[in-house]
Amino acid sequence: MIADMAQTGFGRVGRELGRGLMERDWEVKVIGVNWRGIGGEVGAAERHGPERMREVFEEAAADPLTRHIIPATAGGDGMGYALTAPAIRGQLWSGWRPDRVLLVADPRAALDRLAQDEGACAQVPTYNYVPIEGSGLPPFWRTIWRIVEPIAMTAFGQAQVEDLLGRPVALVPHGVSTPFHPITADRPGSWKGEPVTSKAGAKEALGWTGRTVLLRTDRFVPRKNTAALLRSVTPVLAAHPDVLLVLHCATMDEGGILDELVSRVPGAFETGPGRWAHPQIVTTRAHDTFRGLSDADLNVMYNAADVYTSPTMAEGFGLCLVEALAANVPVVTTDYAAGPEVCGPGAIAVPVAGYLTNVYAHEWALVDEPAFTAAVEHLVSHPAARAELSAAGRRHVARYTWDAAADAFDGILRTAPAKAA
Repeated sequence: MIADMAQTGFGRVGRELGRGLMERDWEVKVIGVNWRGIGGEVGAAERHGPERMREVFEEAAADPLTRHIIPATAGGDGMGYALTAPAIRGQLWSGWRPDRVLLVADPRAALDRLAQDEGACAQVPTYNYVPIEGSGLPPFWRTIWRIVEPIAMTAFGQAQVEDLLGRPVALVPHGVSTPFHPITADRPGSWKGEPVTSKAGAKEALGWTGRTVLLRTDRFVPRKNTAALLRSVTPVLAAHPDVLLVLHCATMDEGGILDELVSRVPGAFETGPGRWAHPQIVTTRAHDTFRGLSDADLNVMYNAADVYTSPTMAEGFGLCLVEALAANVPVVTTDYAAGPEVCGPGAIAVPVAGYLTNVYAHEWALVDEPAFTAAVEHLVSHPAARAELSAAGRRHVARYTWDAAADAFDGILRTAPAKAA
């Protein structure tokens, strides 16, 4: 398997599938993107103190997948392109060579790997578990799926790829990881090791007692359209002094510098050279692209929220959306790509105002910002509507399990293809 192996985000997909396939008697070896090895992961946790370092070490040591992962950086590049051919030809793991290859990657990453794999992926059945993050896929991408067999993550993505290729492709939805659930006295959570038994307790643990919390937990990258989020919620913040917008992301990423955007919100103030804050905007600064909060802590953060807000331009699946719903938090998101599919009745799906052809030569959507404002305002002002949406959403996302995903992949991989993909 060639996949992201970070502890959060897209890395969750690789880890859950890897463990699931091992449980189904597959011998799994992994080229792990965004995986620094045990030493690297422990070292990166040093800034959080020795207790966090110990947690990271124990977590990695207990994971049965850990000893089967080679960091992609061992190949001399961040993606492990140079490791692809040796792995497939039996030169990476002491003569061990794969019967199947599962490439968990978006189309551009798959294309880049195939351009550097020395033709190895064409010599063994290779499958591309691929997020499709918009419509109007470029015919250029047919090149990828002439060599490797695509497997879609959503019905939206499946339809887009089938339209491009003119033939059926398989669909395997993601799951929702078990740590994400509503916190109750019967099923408590924990924040930094301390027990949390209710939504009020989650707010108290995070210092948000008495506040109505709007949350977002994904990366600060262009596709997530954080600028639209800030513009859209500004009227809500002005009308409701008790409302907090919480942005759980790295504050410097592909989206730029988050403080620059925050500084544009009325009421923002400078806290130091290059640092801006707003009395109703919280940036947790507790996340990076490799490892964020522990799952237990992240679940408490979800539980402390009242509305999950995401005017995303497109989602390949939307793990953060379904994790919020699993924790009983309603969602406001864009009515495009995977969002309305995976959220179902648990979200207000806001109409699209226009489209943007992105740097990957297909379309992302621009949300109707006044309509997004109105949707957030409605949920802030109507707790009963929040409760109704969250209950429906939690029932909806119960269908998404990693066991079902692993079973589906087990069936696909065990079915011998007529020829190498």
